[in-house]
Amino acid sequence: MPKPSLAITIRTFNANELVRAWLDAYFSVDYINTTGKRLSEVELTDAVRNADVVIAGTEPFSRTVLESAQKLQVISRVGVGTDSIDLATAEKKHIKVQTTTQTTIQPVAEHTIALIFTMAKRIAEYNDAARRNDYSVRTASLVLGKTVGIIGLGRIGKRVAEIVSALGCRVIFYDPFIAKSPDPAWVQVASLDELLGNSDIITLHVPAQKESRPLMDREAFSRCRKGVLFVNTARGSLVDEEALFDAISRGDVGGAGLDVTVKEPYSGPLLGLDKVIFTPHVASNTTESRIAMEKEAIENLIQFVTKEQQ
Repeated sequence: MPKPSLAITIRTFNANELVRAWLDAYFSVDYINTTGKRLSEVELTDAVRNADVVIAGTEPFSRTVLESAQKLQVISRVGVGTDSIDLATAEKKHIKVQTTTQTTIQPVAEHTIALIFTMAKRIAEYNDAARRNDYSVRTASLVLGKTVGIIGLGRIGKRVAEIVSALGCRVIFYDPFIAKSPDPAWVQVASLDELLGNSDIITLHVPAQKESRPLMDREAFSRCRKGVLFVNTARGSLVDEEALFDAISRGDVGGAGLDVTVKEPYSGPLLGLDKVIFTPHVASNTTESRIAMEKEAIENLIQFVTKEQQ
């Protein structure tokens, strides 16, 4: 029986000798993205046209891409989000979508904390100023004692809550899918508005909303405490970026740490604001977690293939 054709479309993949030998034992590796960049829809269409299985990142598996992939059976996603995949078309074509669910928790939680400290201590501003020979002093703030509002208390949100609790923060959270707080010290609020109005720091840990509707829009930012620090390591579509720009420009939002944006890479006006910290969708990209995620993605494919061959 011929080996299934594999396309590796993720922009970075640890295809060392051991990994390659492992893949070659089960698959015919017919495409690897070596550009270091996220593939466009056209590039992705060409890459997966004849593939049976795919190891994917956040590249756009649109209806066009999926309908052109006549042989495709499985998309094994390195990560947990699936909003870059047209799930309705995938289901219609009986394409299985797999994710790596456990390995992103700690790195994304740590990245969230790093963004909070970078804003609170104004580290990026100091760094940029020093390179201009500007050593003026800026007023920073403590994280200790702040109220951290966590929107979405899933695996990552819960880990963030554990870390900020250890730092001496008060935790409040909004998650309509949780019946009871998992920790008596964490306060579950009844509405998003209640969280927005009572948080010094807000961090998002929810999936993309239906029709990519922003959760944090102009009205939501208007209900936040003045000077709130805002973090998004979840999905870019959760934030109305124009509303965020206006809120920061007015001083209503004290700073934003963004690992994700609506369009990536981002090239909009938020780049002109010193109080916005950007990282390019890399929250889960640590040496340890990447190895674990890629291993899990490969294992997911192998389990599917071996089951199909039985």
